[in-house]
Amino acid sequence: EPAAARCRGAALGRAVRGGPMPRTSLHRRESLLLLAAAALGGAGLWARCFTGFPGRLPTAAAKDAVLHHVSSPGRSSSRHLSSVALAAESSDSEGSSAATATTDRPYFPNSTEEMVRQAAGAVMAAYRDGFTRQTIRLSTEDVFNMEDLYSQGAQALLKASLPMMKSFARNLWGGEFLKDVKVSIVDEEVSTLLYREAENPLQDAAVLFLPGRELVTEQKVRSFFDSMGDRLVVLANTEAAPATWKVENQGRDFYLVSDADLGAEVAETFREITYYYYSTPFQNWAMTYFRVYPNPWQIYIESLEYEQILLGEWPAKPPYEEIMERIEEYEVKGKIKTFQKVGKMLKDQQGGGGD
Repeated sequence: EPAAARCRGAALGRAVRGGPMPRTSLHRRESLLLLAAAALGGAGLWARCFTGFPGRLPTAAAKDAVLHHVSSPGRSSSRHLSSVALAAESSDSEGSSAATATTDRPYFPNSTEEMVRQAAGAVMAAYRDGFTRQTIRLSTEDVFNMEDLYSQGAQALLKASLPMMKSFARNLWGGEFLKDVKVSIVDEEVSTLLYREAENPLQDAAVLFLPGRELVTEQKVRSFFDSMGDRLVVLANTEAAPATWKVENQGRDFYLVSDADLGAEVAETFREITYYYYSTPFQNWAMTYFRVYPNPWQIYIESLEYEQILLGEWPAKPPYEEIMERIEEYEVKGKIKTFQKVGKMLKDQQGGGGD
């Protein structure tokens, strides 16, 4: 299609906007990436992505398709956009901006496949806005019962959810420009690297699934992040990792168990949470966090009649106190008694809930 052709042409360096060259040359960046990837997953597994493979080394034109400074209405001139991000941005120029919050908000996906497409779309919308480092959380409840985590272990969670994560990686870039998705466990637990190899190396992307505290603060992993340059890197489901942590805690999860300063640095780098879909019990309500970039955060609870009630919208993930305030307002307005919501929760746990 014409839009896809323009995107492909721009990514190959045939139609890119002007701008200063980055401080690090592309050859140097590729060398760093090869070293970091080799440390993460073994040279034999990853070298094919970057060197010695016909068509993988960037052409002279593609070397110019690097970091650009963009100044446009509503966007700071200091924000850095990769040329591939610019290409993705221009490919959507014929329609409404993907990075504009819509009045008609997105809603819960009806299937796992719809969720991964929704998440990939949100990630790419943020990438077009210059966010090359992002964090997401995908719901795993349709593929794994988290109540079985303690009895079956994190390996069971990984096995059940890995096909979902592969689908997410494939759906990046709208599912186009894909050559392969390489998968490797990169620690002694379940942290998994899914490397999306594209037709052009500038469009490669990395997804770290279930990355724990120790992994993300290791020097080899931080070097890998740096080596990716302006390529997309996504952390997925850090809260479900064996060594759990959250980017919004700004490194506080790392105190006493790891290097807190390094943890805060990683959390700041990946602070943009572009997709979040997670349900959890909260004050005896079935509550769902939902965010699809660039739309605001939304909090829903399931009513006594099994309807999804929107408690509110926030520009950032709301803290506990604000959610509690909204729930109390809802309960007072609806004259809901504690025994009513507790009774519903017990009924649901026994499998007698609504459809």
